[in-house]
Amino acid sequence: MNQLEPNIIQLVWFTALWSVCCLGFLQLAGMYPLESRAARIPVPLVIVSTVLWVVLLIGAFAYAVAELRWSSIVVVAGLLFLFMPEPFQAIPERWRNSSTGLVVTGLVLAAALTALGAFTSNPITSFLKSIT
Repeated sequence: MNQLEPNIIQLVWFTALWSVCCLGFLQLAGMYPLESRAARIPVPLVIVSTVLWVVLLIGAFAYAVAELRWSSIVVVAGLLFLFMPEPFQAIPERWRNSSTGLVVTGLVLAAALTALGAFTSNPITSFLKSIT
């Protein structure tokens, strides 16, 4: 396995972070355009979740570029993006299309950002601290 990717722990971290990014993307994609979202979901909640998602996306990608081989990033990110809609569909509709579900998504995104800042290498930690 070292011939494919020598940084297995970093690959596992990227896999977890990218999974959260993919699930967040799938939920937020249903909220745009803002006029087409469910009327009971407030616009500020959608915007805050989107900002958290964008920051996590940038952080996860920066972490992957700093720690992994390009081929590993492409393969893992592509496979996760390809197969993540199936687990997303297993989430009940009331969680995918409600304010409560969006709050949970925001909390998961914030937890992933906190984990990224706490457990990753110094360049990513300093990047995250500079934007917060």
